[in-house]
Amino acid sequence: MATWAEYADGTTVSEAIFRVLAQFAPGGTLDVFASDQHSSYLRLIGGYLKHVGQQREPTDDDVREVCRLFAEALQGVPSAALFNSLAFLSPGFRELLGERTMLIGRLEDTFTQEVDDGQGQLARLAVEPEEVADRVDGFKTLVKLNPDHEESWKRNRVWLQDVFERACKLDKPLFNETLIFQLPGESKADMARRLPEGVVRMAEEFGPHGHFYKTQVPVLWVEVDGRVERISSPDEVRSAAVTMFSIVDRPMLLLSAAVDFEQYAAQYALVSDVFAGPMCGRAYFKEAFTMPHTKDFDTLAESFAQIALPRMKQIKALAEKVSPPWWDKFTHVADEARDVVDVSARGIGGAVQADFGY
Repeated sequence: MATWAEYADGTTVSEAIFRVLAQFAPGGTLDVFASDQHSSYLRLIGGYLKHVGQQREPTDDDVREVCRLFAEALQGVPSAALFNSLAFLSPGFRELLGERTMLIGRLEDTFTQEVDDGQGQLARLAVEPEEVADRVDGFKTLVKLNPDHEESWKRNRVWLQDVFERACKLDKPLFNETLIFQLPGESKADMARRLPEGVVRMAEEFGPHGHFYKTQVPVLWVEVDGRVERISSPDEVRSAAVTMFSIVDRPMLLLSAAVDFEQYAAQYALVSDVFAGPMCGRAYFKEAFTMPHTKDFDTLAESFAQIALPRMKQIKALAEKVSPPWWDKFTHVADEARDVVDVSARGIGGAVQADFGY
């Protein structure tokens, strides 16, 4: 396919990829609802089962059914939604999600390959991109990283580069996510303290291997057993985000990394002018599983809509007003590409120019 756009590092974007992004986010705001974390869903459904008095363990069938219910309950609010293969390969899933929302399919397996007694984790595919390309509009990958473990760091980078090359051949945008994981024996607070330096190191090495870079930022606080511990200041959160923006030649999307919505909203407000949009999941909806109104799966879907949709609209409204558009990191955009997006609302081509004071 013809080249319609190009990033600063020379990576090109085909007409097909540009068109699918323009179809779902013609005004520049690509806000993504993330609903692909299988293990998290099992835990949340386990809490739901206790809440409704069912004495059984959650199953993959439960995860699939909840994802299908949530996809339909989105009502086209987000411009894109991320699901795993349990959901997007189920019959009629695209129709449940609706034509207004871009479907991003998770490629990687929930279970990584651990090395050196858990000091490193290696990503692996759950589905081959070539086998599911006709079922989704885009792909997503996640690599869980320990910046101090050289072997897994290098092997994950090689793995990701291979997936990115395959995505480009299939004319599918790739959303590349990195995440620092909690090491064996490490407290949640100690892991969080590694974030300011770690997110920058990950961005520099892994940011180029996709069309979008999905990352976390330093956390303001962690809560363990009801006790809140302050971790990073707002200035530290913003400084890390600005540094990532300066070194990543891709639009960045902010993940929630298991924080509550109150913290996610604060994080996004702090970095909204350098992140192109949210790619948020549990922070939007996790309370829905045990809300008083939730009695069965149908009322769970109602609770989801009640709590999640207003939160999505809040973050999306901020992104529409403040965040750079998804095409902001292109250094070249063909005339034909400009014709399929709304350039009157948001400028196109060339990165944000500002003095951030750092």
